[in-house]
Amino acid sequence: MGIVLSAAPFGDDDRILRVLGPQEGKHGVFQRLGRRRPAGLDVGVCANFRLRGRAGGLDTLVDASVVNARVRLRSSYLRLVLAQYGCELMAAFGREGQPEPRLYGLLETWLLVLEAVDEDPTLAAAVALELKTLTFAGVGPALDRCAVCGQPLDETTTLDAGAGGAAHARCRPGRPAPPALLLELDTLRRTPLRDLVDTAVSSEAVETSLELLRAHLGVDLASRALWSAIGPA
Repeated sequence: MGIVLSAAPFGDDDRILRVLGPQEGKHGVFQRLGRRRPAGLDVGVCANFRLRGRAGGLDTLVDASVVNARVRLRSSYLRLVLAQYGCELMAAFGREGQPEPRLYGLLETWLLVLEAVDEDPTLAAAVALELKTLTFAGVGPALDRCAVCGQPLDETTTLDAGAGGAAHARCRPGRPAPPALLLELDTLRRTPLRDLVDTAVSSEAVETSLELLRAHLGVDLASRALWSAIGPA
C-alpha cells in the first residue's frame, strides 16, 4: 500500500509516479499509459500497487486498486492545495527505499483531516504539519531547549534555523526569538492535527516555520507560497 506523492509525464505516453509506503519508503514507479491504465492514481490517492521489477530501473506498475481516492477534499481548492503540499513535504523529506512509517502515518492523518473537515482549515494546521515533518524526519527543530548546550531556554533566546532551532544568546548570537513565538511553535508541533483546523496562527509562526524548512531544503516548495497566499489566517 502507498500514497501517490507526485505524477510526472515521461515521454509522450507514460508517467513516473512517486509513491510513499510505510515500509517501502519513497520510491518511483513507472506507469505505462499506452496499455490499460489503472484509473484514479492522482496525487494524494492511497492504493494497493502490483509491481514488476525492472533490472537497473524503476519498478513497473502492473495494476493498482484504489483504497481511498480522497474525493471529498477535492471539492475545495484550498484543501486540494494543502493535500498537494503534504505530499510535497513527504517527497522532500522521505528517504528513498527506507521504511518511513512515521512520515507515512503523518501524511495519512493529514489527508484524513482534510477529508473530514466541513470548512477549510486555518493555516495553523499546515504549520503544524511542517513542524511535525521536520521532527519525524529527525532534523528538529529545538524549541524548548538550547540547540547548542541542551539546557532549558531563558529570556535571552535566539533562533538560528541552520544551527537546529532556538539557542541561548550566549551559545549562539543571532536574531532574538520571543519566548511566546517558541511556545506557539512547540504547541503547534505537539498538538494533533485534527485539533488545529480552526486555530489561529501568527504571521511570525508561519514565516519562522518557512525559515526552518528553507534551512534543510534550500528552496521553497511550490505549493507552500500558494497556500500561504490563499489560505485563511
